[in-house]
Amino acid sequence: MTSADLNAPTSAGKGFGFLARNPGLVPPLGLLVPLVLLVVLITVINPVFVDGRNVFNVFRQIAIFLILGTGMTIVMAARGIDLSVGSTVALAGCVAGLVLKSGIFGDGLGSIMAIVAAVGVGAAVGCVNGFAVTTLKVPPLIVTLGTLTAVRGLAYLVMGSDQVRNFPEQFLWIGQGRIFGLPAAGAIALVVVLLGAFLMNCTRFGTYVLAVGGDRSAAIRAGIRVRRYEMGAYILCGALAGLAGAMLVARLNAAQAVLGATMELHAIAVVVLGGTFLFGGYATLLGTFFGAVFLGVAENGLLLMGVPFYWQQIVIGTTLVVAVAIQLYRFRRRGMASG
Repeated sequence: MTSADLNAPTSAGKGFGFLARNPGLVPPLGLLVPLVLLVVLITVINPVFVDGRNVFNVFRQIAIFLILGTGMTIVMAARGIDLSVGSTVALAGCVAGLVLKSGIFGDGLGSIMAIVAAVGVGAAVGCVNGFAVTTLKVPPLIVTLGTLTAVRGLAYLVMGSDQVRNFPEQFLWIGQGRIFGLPAAGAIALVVVLLGAFLMNCTRFGTYVLAVGGDRSAAIRAGIRVRRYEMGAYILCGALAGLAGAMLVARLNAAQAVLGATMELHAIAVVVLGGTFLFGGYATLLGTFFGAVFLGVAENGLLLMGVPFYWQQIVIGTTLVVAVAIQLYRFRRRGMASG
């Protein structure tokens, strides 16, 4: 589930064994020990953590992080970033709710159309981001910071301060349902991350996205249509944010414009925690998976321990900064070793 690192230096004689032959596994597997220790610590403090219902809720929460993280991983691989995914979750969720409440379709077809509409709205936001980055040459940080605000405004324009509730069971299944006793949301998220891993590992798209993120000038000289692959990365990220919006609305059985607040930070955190390089050229979907699990477990543990919400935000922000610092140190050391 890891995409090849096109730029990481390798040299014969350094390292040994399985991890030496598969260096892409090192960053994500580095989360395993802290994750196990975190699970043990939370369980000791509050045994309710391992209760079946709580574990079910944790996996439902992780599903949203994982879907957003998959899209963000692809964008970061191309040396981009999308700060608008939280607002896209809100707009897509509101559109899905309005489609369901419109009464134009029956419950079954209406549920399908609501999901399609949410994904379409997300893809449209991604297309706007991609166009501004690739054609207008505006830096991704500025573009998506602008769409973060604009798309949130659109969500309020569409929904106002109201909310719609009580959706059909067919739609609620993607957020609350079960498959063989497991959360349907988790199964959907797992399929998404597996497809993302296949895309980044086994297709020309993934190879070229990594090439663009690693060295854009070299990719242009190699004849790669850089704009096309950057645009594709942003559209995929937006579409997955739209899917996450539909799933969040189904989980809560309510659609409102305040949904998705700070989720862009969650998406970036799970990706960076997992080992995907913040400045492009290296991506690991296995790492994103472990990053989503780690963040979901940490948030649930803080909640069970009665830690106030603002402290949870402090922990997430601090974790993101520390993860980036460790990542930069690792890449600088690797660069010095190769020099």
